Amino acid sequence: MSDQKDFFNQAKAQMEKWQSEMQKLQKQAMETGQEHMKTQLEALNAQRKEAEKQLETMANANSAAMKDMQAGVDKAWKEMEKSMESARKRFE
Repeated sequence: MSDQKDFFNQAKAQMEKWQSEMQKLQKQAMETGQEHMKTQLEALNAQRKEAEKQLETMANANSAAMKDMQAGVDKAWKEMEKSMESARKRFE
């Protein structure tokens, strides 16, 4: 059970980090007139919300189902991080 709790605490912290970073990128896009970034940031936000939804589903699943679902969440996590990295690079 502790492993599940640790997993969810780490996931929640990562979601909060991404949310904060997306807000900073959005502010930077507005300040620098990079309106084209708005679409990418909206897509990132949708991706983050989907990851949150999967996480909630996992939280409500039993431990056996959670283990089965974790591979999908890990994949979504990697895709989200890849998208965030792409957004970061566009602002450099």
